[in-house]
Amino acid sequence: MSKIKFSSPRDAENAFYEAIENADLPAMMSVWSDDDASVCIHPGAPRLEGRSQIKESWQEIFESGPAMVFQISEERITEDNHLAVHLVREEIVVEGELVSVMLSTNIYHHTGDSWRMMLHHSSPEPELILDEYDLITETPAVLH
Repeated sequence: MSKIKFSSPRDAENAFYEAIENADLPAMMSVWSDDDASVCIHPGAPRLEGRSQIKESWQEIFESGPAMVFQISEERITEDNHLAVHLVREEIVVEGELVSVMLSTNIYHHTGDSWRMMLHHSSPEPELILDEYDLITETPAVLH
């Protein structure tokens, strides 16, 4: 069976989020580069390097929780013929309720016949963290 080919970084990114929403591990891994220099950093988690660690992490995510729906906005895209950097805001909805907002960086590279993800780095939106912190402490938060 041949691996799916993505003709553009946008196609690879759409497949990435569709794989998350469908909790589809084979589809997820078809998006990722075969290069073991690939990196995935989930919110609040350590850096994962290589296909094996990345695959294991997505498998755990897909097996452990309810289905997630992603609404992508505030895209900032920089692309050339070989590299694409997508900065996005992810609103994550579970069972009809907004549960988190993440800022993510997705980097894709052209492998010769397809675009593949080589980095996904996601972290909570700082403004939401500050709002929650202020409600708890009633003092301004300081970020360094």
